Amino acid sequence: MARLPAVPLVLVLALLVASAVAVAGEAAKPTQPTKAREAAYQAWMKKIRLIEIRHLRSGSSASFSKGREQILAIRDEAAVGPLVDVLYGPNARYRGLLIEALTEMATADSDVAQAYLQDIAVGDGSAAHRRRAIDGLKTYSGDKPTKRLMAHLALDEVPVIRDRAATALAQLGDKRAVWLLVERLVTEDVRMVGGEQWSGSMQLDIRAQMAGVPTFTQSVVTAAVPGLGIAQATIDLPTVEVIDIATTIAMTDHHDPVPHYERVQTKHPEVLAALKRLTGKDFGYNQAAWQKWLRSREADKIVPPWQPIRFKTG
Repeated sequence: MARLPAVPLVLVLALLVASAVAVAGEAAKPTQPTKAREAAYQAWMKKIRLIEIRHLRSGSSASFSKGREQILAIRDEAAVGPLVDVLYGPNARYRGLLIEALTEMATADSDVAQAYLQDIAVGDGSAAHRRRAIDGLKTYSGDKPTKRLMAHLALDEVPVIRDRAATALAQLGDKRAVWLLVERLVTEDVRMVGGEQWSGSMQLDIRAQMAGVPTFTQSVVTAAVPGLGIAQATIDLPTVEVIDIATTIAMTDHHDPVPHYERVQTKHPEVLAALKRLTGKDFGYNQAAWQKWLRSREADKIVPPWQPIRFKTG
């Protein structure tokens, strides 16, 4: 069985996008299918928003249950977008209902619902919701819906998203991901090792101008005199009128050199856990050992050959 050499894998994305229809001298007009999709979207948006207002917002459990039944009864794939727009937000209960509805549609072979579940599996802030999204993907009886998860693992620049994608792929049992997992096991990242610092000093100069003839007042001063005990004296202290004060502030600052960066090797425990689960092997973070094993006969029986990942959009 032919396999790729142990070099960094390249994800090949075949994007099939519908061509735009333009009229010379005029703005492009929406095609009939586009108009139909927009009309269907607006119609479903009104229906779902009405369910949300009438039932889901209510504090009554009975009313929410009624709204839930109506949401779960929706089977039209055109309603997936409006469902996400209405239900996906900070309300955890709404998001849970959305995952439930998407699971029903994904099980019925909705590519759009499967795609949203994959994104929720890596992007939702709740670990419980991410697990529910993965469980929803497991209910599909066809080929494992993992293309978006594979794309996140291969292309996403956010390490935590890649790690979550690795976890989801392992739980879904997609052994095709092993090749990418080996590449993401140890990554080279850039981090700042120095920062710009500022320090400064300030000098304050206060000068006063006086006017008029000084007047003197007598003041008694008491002090201890060695050998004489307590002595008192009377002195004259001047009093003047201050008519102006000038204040000058001088500041100096200092900047350290511009910060610099260095490349570091980052190990990913979630990716290693996914590799162990999918292969039953453990070579730690030794990528060379993993790549050598991938070329072995033992790996031929476990891991499918590497194939470029192709998916279409639009």
